[in-house]
Amino acid sequence: MNVTAPSIKRAPYIKHPDNVRNIMADVIIALLPVVLWGVYAFGARALSIIAVSVLASVLTETIITFVTKKYITVLDLSAVVTGLLLALALPVTVPLYIPAVGAVFAVGVVKCTFGGLGGNFVNPALAGYVFLKLAFPEKLALSAVPFTDAVTGATPLVSLKEGLLPETSLYDMLVGNSAGSIGEISTVLILIGGIYLLVRGIIGWQIPIAVIGSVAALTVFFSQNASGMMFVLAELTSGGLFLVAFFMATDPVTSPMRPFGKLIYGALIGAVTVLLRYYGSVPEGVAYAVLLANLFVGVIDKITTPARFGGSRRDAHAAADVSKDTSEETEVSE
Repeated sequence: MNVTAPSIKRAPYIKHPDNVRNIMADVIIALLPVVLWGVYAFGARALSIIAVSVLASVLTETIITFVTKKYITVLDLSAVVTGLLLALALPVTVPLYIPAVGAVFAVGVVKCTFGGLGGNFVNPALAGYVFLKLAFPEKLALSAVPFTDAVTGATPLVSLKEGLLPETSLYDMLVGNSAGSIGEISTVLILIGGIYLLVRGIIGWQIPIAVIGSVAALTVFFSQNASGMMFVLAELTSGGLFLVAFFMATDPVTSPMRPFGKLIYGALIGAVTVLLRYYGSVPEGVAYAVLLANLFVGVIDKITTPARFGGSRRDAHAAADVSKDTSEETEVSE
């Protein structure tokens, strides 16, 4: 009698109720307060930008998977999250073709070119945003003031870069009444969404705490402003720091696996952010900092993966590579 061996798939073999779609749905739920506030503060124009960005992301992934005859992955909602995060990073003043171009680059080039979900080596949404900053700098230079028709290029970060406290109060930056991008103006709502992800176990605390803590500590060191703690709080609550720390830097595909590695990774992002804010040519540097840190994730994983008892460091490095490859099948990439 011939016995056919059962087909065994690659690890991991552990069954878990949370699949990619469930995780992505949780991210969308966590972003809903930020989305609703952005639409409330900036009007229907913000909703149009979000819709165009999400639609372009979904269509790009659908077309690419159809043309390449690969499994259609658009129903896992990862393309929706990519488009949503990209739109939230943009000012409401941009023309509607801008989020479409950014979404096509984020999904078509950064995500699908490297194998799709789990194959990208940098965060697609942030890569799309930085591409737009480089390709259309004048289009992304201006920001709108919430609840008004006023357009300005002077976000709180511009004043902070000059060593001055912004005219916008700390309260306004916390609740979402300051000039900025659609999804970065309300620190409180971003924090609520981040706490939701922490409670649900979608992200760990190490990366957000390391990013925010290192920015706070280094701001004290670099700042020459006499206002002290108020200046530090203004640095933390202005720009996209909280949005990136909770929703983009924590992308499991492009961040380290080990808790200590996550702390190193977060601290690196915070340090580069401060250096770019003080010495770079643009007021905000957190997006560039994350993309740079993404490139060092492999090195961080290697130096933070412990050797098994009786094994060697080389064995630990090999185990880290295998674990990263197999875990990416069930992980999620914004």
